[in-house]
Amino acid sequence: MKIALQQFIDKFYQIIILVLLAIILILSIFSGTQTWRVQSLKTNYSLLNAQYKTEVAETKALTEQAKAEARTKEKQWSDKLLEAERNHNAKMQEIIIDVNHAKSAINGMSKQIDKATSRMSTASKETIIEYTTTNSDVLKECIGQYQYVAEQADKHAADAHRLSEAWPEN
Repeated sequence: MKIALQQFIDKFYQIIILVLLAIILILSIFSGTQTWRVQSLKTNYSLLNAQYKTEVAETKALTEQAKAEARTKEKQWSDKLLEAERNHNAKMQEIIIDVNHAKSAINGMSKQIDKATSRMSTASKETIIEYTTTNSDVLKECIGQYQYVAEQADKHAADAHRLSEAWPEN
């Protein structure tokens, strides 16, 4: 019986050792799997973090590029506006000079007309007829010029209105 008991105890210890080895093996596999998963997660995190930082840097670079382009475009518009203002001021100076010349010419013509009117009482019939014919021709020419100026003003107003309507809101 002692031998049977000894065999039983030996078998029992063998089974316990095998069970313990199986448990150690299972725990080792589980631990290795968990270590692998942790490493995989760390690697994925590092990769995603690097990708995120790269995208942030790219976004910042694109933002800075867009800002630089906007500043360049704004500078171009500002320069263009300044040039337009200068051209406008120069044109206005030309117009003022032309208006002053026209006023001077009108004053001279008014004096001539006043002088001619004062001489009418002493003028001959032929001179009066010639004067009247000349005045008619001058008035016809004035009417034609007034019509032309009015037409050009209407065209200009229509163009200005069209540009005003077509101009972007923002």
